[in-house]
Amino acid sequence: MAEIMEVLLLVLKVLFIVFFFGFCIFIHEFGHLIVAMWRGLHIERFSVGFGKPIKKWRIKNIDYVIGWLPFGGYVALPQLDPSDSPKSSDGADLPAVAPLDRTLTAVAGPLFNILFGFLLACVIWVIGIEGPAPATSFAVGYVPETYTDGDGDEQIVPEYKAGLQVGDIVVAINGESFQKGWQEALEMIVYSPDGRVQIDVTRNSMPLPITYNLVSNPDFEGLGYPFFGPRLPTRVGQVMPNSPAAAAGLETGDILLEINGEKVANGALLVDRIQQYGADPLVLKVKRMNRNMVIADIQAEKKDIDGEMRYLIGIGIETAPGPSALYYPSPWTQFTDVLRRTYKTVRGLIDRKNPIRPRHMSGPVGIFHMLYVIVINAGFVAALNLIIFISFSLAILNLLPLPILDGGHITLGMIEMISGRRVPTQITLSLSYAFIVILLSFMLYVTFHDAKRVGRSFYSDSHQNQRPADTSQPNPEPAGDLAPASDSAGTDAVPPETRKAPD
Repeated sequence: MAEIMEVLLLVLKVLFIVFFFGFCIFIHEFGHLIVAMWRGLHIERFSVGFGKPIKKWRIKNIDYVIGWLPFGGYVALPQLDPSDSPKSSDGADLPAVAPLDRTLTAVAGPLFNILFGFLLACVIWVIGIEGPAPATSFAVGYVPETYTDGDGDEQIVPEYKAGLQVGDIVVAINGESFQKGWQEALEMIVYSPDGRVQIDVTRNSMPLPITYNLVSNPDFEGLGYPFFGPRLPTRVGQVMPNSPAAAAGLETGDILLEINGEKVANGALLVDRIQQYGADPLVLKVKRMNRNMVIADIQAEKKDIDGEMRYLIGIGIETAPGPSALYYPSPWTQFTDVLRRTYKTVRGLIDRKNPIRPRHMSGPVGIFHMLYVIVINAGFVAALNLIIFISFSLAILNLLPLPILDGGHITLGMIEMISGRRVPTQITLSLSYAFIVILLSFMLYVTFHDAKRVGRSFYSDSHQNQRPADTSQPNPEPAGDLAPASDSAGTDAVPPETRKAPD
């Protein structure tokens, strides 16, 4: 019975993803449809999804279609065509439409996305969403000395070179304080203007600025993700049968406090020390059921892991969740947060000194995968929060004054209303064709990187399930909310997702 319930819950989660993912696009196109009908425009087709129709209706000379591919939708409105003589699909001439009507129709799509986002945001406002507990500082848990870059060369970690040390208390990033500890500080670092980071720390009660330039972190697709991390409790997530850890008495859920007298700042340090001590006996101090215990004489075993000889004690380690709190952000706060992140992402994309690049964006494939990961691992409320982000982002970015986007139609309509003349057809057509090529190229580029990202994710999940759990060093989770780029067909890109880090 329990297995059946798990399957039903999985099906429900998948349906949740498909429905809300498609509905973000549906409500956008529905806004165009409603206002086009109100303003008397010629409407040929309203389609939810692309590809061969699953179902088709014809009502009042409008074809309503459900396509096989639920990754977008469209409304066929030939009178929004930039030419001076719009034509229907059968070649019949159509009357020109007043610029006000074209502008209102174009505005309606983003407006409906905003209204839909505010409606869902009210749900979050009422029920709340879990997040990290308020924290205006955090302790540095680890600072590696070197890393391997994309070319396979060993480089000095910039934070280490700048003088950051384990135990430093971080109180501000780039001169600004934070309220949600590591998670907020992480975002501030990734978005640092000009790729320049200043970390304000206190060391031995003395203030100290640490400054360095962002570099591409190969573990996070080249983003300027920090190499250091906070001090977080490290917990035993699994004890392998017949392993040294099992023989010594370690248990799942034990919090690892010390190894041979040294504090365990994080899982990476624990793994490193196990390799460092090698065949020497280990003494672990753990916390179990609010009681500290010492477990001695743990003898690591040397095994071949992926062609590399490593010392193992037979445990899986995980980061114990830090304190959390329930937040009730107002719909306006949620909307302005999307505006802020979108601005920072666009700024990062045009800032050549910041590692943020177009390949870090995601299209429908990446968004769908991200929704799947979040709804499976974090639940419906977290997924709903992402849906709100997508809906607001779709509205904001479609208002950009670029040809073939809603913002382009709005701009052309306003120019005509102010000047009393249409922009010459040759100019608008040339710009439209050019941006169609650019947009399609960008979609293919983004989808290519989405496919690579999803493939790596599935490979990583299956690969980690087959290897001893204490052979890979943990990395902190990425912030995961680089704001999307989008187009009117719903190819919104959100950051490379909340990727699952090695653990």
